[in-house]
Amino acid sequence: MAAPTYDAANVNSGTTDAGGAWTKTFTAVTNDVGKFIIFHLLQDGATAGAVAVTSVAGIENLAGTDNAVTAVAVDQPVGSATAALQSLYCGRVIAGATPAISGTNSTSEDLYIRGYAFDDVNAGTTLADVIENGTAGVAVNGAGTSDTIADTAVETLGVDRLVCNFVGINDDNAVDAFTGMTGGTWAEAESEYAEASGTDGCIQLQTATLATAGTINGGAYTMAASDAWGVVGFALIPVGAAEPTPSLLLPNRNQWVGLRR
Repeated sequence: MAAPTYDAANVNSGTTDAGGAWTKTFTAVTNDVGKFIIFHLLQDGATAGAVAVTSVAGIENLAGTDNAVTAVAVDQPVGSATAALQSLYCGRVIAGATPAISGTNSTSEDLYIRGYAFDDVNAGTTLADVIENGTAGVAVNGAGTSDTIADTAVETLGVDRLVCNFVGINDDNAVDAFTGMTGGTWAEAESEYAEASGTDGCIQLQTATLATAGTINGGAYTMAASDAWGVVGFALIPVGAAEPTPSLLLPNRNQWVGLRR
C-alpha cells in the first residue's frame, strides 16, 4: 500500500470570478479516467448559501454518478468574525468530456477557484472511504483573523496517508509552508493562487505524508498583513486501506461530513 500523492504534473491554474454564473475547467486531466480531483473555492464574503454547484461535466461523484461531485466541506468560515467562506468538492475523472464544475453566485462576492489532482486515493464510494480527520469521513476547519495562520491538526487512523490543509485568505497575501509543527512536515503542493483583482483573495494547498497513524499539528505561517484566514484539514486514505474503527472523539462543531451547515 502506498500513500496517495499530489499530481504535480497536472497543475490547475487559479480562476477569479466576479459574482454571477461561474465555471472552472480542468483540462490537464481530461480522459485521465479515475483520477481523484478536488475543487477548492474561496468566496470573498460571508453570505452562506449564496454559491451553488449547478452543473458538472467529466466527473463522477464518489458514489459513481456521472456528471456530479461530492461535497467535502461547504461554506467553512474564514476569519474569527467570518469574512469569507471556503468550499471543497471532490470526484473522479470519467472519459468523454473535459472535467468542469459550474454554478451560480447570488451575490457580488468574488470567487477564487482552483482544482487539484491526486493519485492512489481509495476508490470507495463514500467520504468515509476517502478522507478522515480523527473520524472517517470528517474534515475539520480552523479559522482566525491575524497575521499568523495556524495549521489545522490532522489525525490519521492508519498508515500511508496524505494529509492536506486547504488555506483560504481574505486578501492576496503570499503564503509559504507552515513551520514549527510536530508529527510531520508541511510543504506547499503548489505556489498559492493570490489575486489582487476584485476584492483580493488567496487559496493554497499544503500537504504532508504520514507513514504511520498519528497527528500533525502546531504549524504556523506569518503573513505580511493581518487578515481573515481559514484552513480545512483532512487526510486522503490510500487504495487498499481497510475502513478504520470510528474514533471516540467528542463531536466538534467544526467537523464536517460533506454536508451544508
